Amino acid sequence: PDNAGMDDCLQQLLNNTTAFLETECPKVLVSKAIGYAVIAGSALVKLPQILKIHRAGSVAGISHASVLFEFVATLVNVSYFLPLGYPFSTWGENAFLLAQNSALYILHAHMSGGLRASFLLEASAACASGYVLYRRLVPDFVLPAAACGALGLRRCTVSCEELAGTLPMLLGLVGRLPQIAQNLRQRHTGELAFITYLLNVAGAGARLFTTLQELDDPIALAAVVLSLGLNLVIVAQILLLGGTPKKAANKAA
Repeated sequence: PDNAGMDDCLQQLLNNTTAFLETECPKVLVSKAIGYAVIAGSALVKLPQILKIHRAGSVAGISHASVLFEFVATLVNVSYFLPLGYPFSTWGENAFLLAQNSALYILHAHMSGGLRASFLLEASAACASGYVLYRRLVPDFVLPAAACGALGLRRCTVSCEELAGTLPMLLGLVGRLPQIAQNLRQRHTGELAFITYLLNVAGAGARLFTTLQELDDPIALAAVVLSLGLNLVIVAQILLLGGTPKKAANKAA
């Protein structure tokens, strides 16, 4: 619902409570409240992870690929949503996550070899990609028929908007899988902060409700479902595998 719809709901609430309860307005207001709560929570969701790395003086157990792809995914997410004019309550957490993921990306690079030329190249390429997608500068392109069939797509032409919406899902998957695999390989979850990933799960669950309630956007819905699933896997790993063993922590120190 747009602002006009919100104004109508608030007017009904003030003038006729019984009529208000018989409309869709309660769901609208609940959805808006949850949306802004998700945004407020997202402003600090990465802080526990940043503080844990700072206290430990180490990024042991944290995959560089995961940090990089999560940074790029949130950058592209913002590039996707900004031109669409959706209510800020339906996507605003991405803006705060972008700022925090940028800080994590810089911190990880600093603690794992310094801010070298490779870091500057990665960061420049990511920012350039975000700008290109925000401006919708990529022309429509056609996927091979075999790829369309394998993916079950109804049409093979992909627009820049669809690319910008789908890319964060692929980056999220590619970014989380190295971390999940690294956790399994090393048999611990290193300096990953449990509270950060628990908040990610809670935020994704809440965002699932608001997306279903307020948006008719299957791309946004699929992205939320994928995020929820991947974060649940990492939460389970932290609970089952635990953090950095003492030997690894002493070695890192």
